[in-house]
Amino acid sequence: MRTELVFLLSYLLGAIPFAYIFARLIGGVDIRTVGDGNVGARNVWRSVGPLAGMATLLADVGKGYLAILLAKHCQLSQMAVIAAGFTAVMGHDWTVFLRFQGGQGMAASVGTMLALLPRETTLSLGVVGVVWGLLRHLDLAFSVGFGLLPLLAWRFGEPSQLVLYPVVLFPTIGLKKLIDLPRARRIQERLGRGPSGR
Repeated sequence: MRTELVFLLSYLLGAIPFAYIFARLIGGVDIRTVGDGNVGARNVWRSVGPLAGMATLLADVGKGYLAILLAKHCQLSQMAVIAAGFTAVMGHDWTVFLRFQGGQGMAASVGTMLALLPRETTLSLGVVGVVWGLLRHLDLAFSVGFGLLPLLAWRFGEPSQLVLYPVVLFPTIGLKKLIDLPRARRIQERLGRGPSGR
């Protein structure tokens, strides 16, 4: 299979808006109009419930994982495999199926990392769990846990491309949060007014 086709399929796989689908099926809501408007597992969990949130989380992790497996199955180069994972995350963030209004890429990124660096990512997730358990701050927990990922990859002797991949990938999550912030504020202001707040 040609490399370009793998990239296209990886993008389309990443672009499947599971948050939108499960929020519609389980909660009957458009996830883009509730909570912070993010098309992701955390917003689904908070706005629809744990069942829909967990389904979304697993599906979003799975599509990142599968994009890497597809590229490996097609025997692409290491750099092309990494690029396929990145393309899947970009598909999640800017999905063609919702007029390029997607999520922020955390779960899809974790999926690509689990496929590329299973040992190091599992350890990082363990750190995320410990920090979250102590501080109950998910963003900080992920920042600490996955901030360690390049160091773990280096410590375990992974190729330089894999050491650098999370350094390039994870800042895109923060960037997407900043891009989405004005829309999130508009949604929260609208919801905060309510019917009687005109």
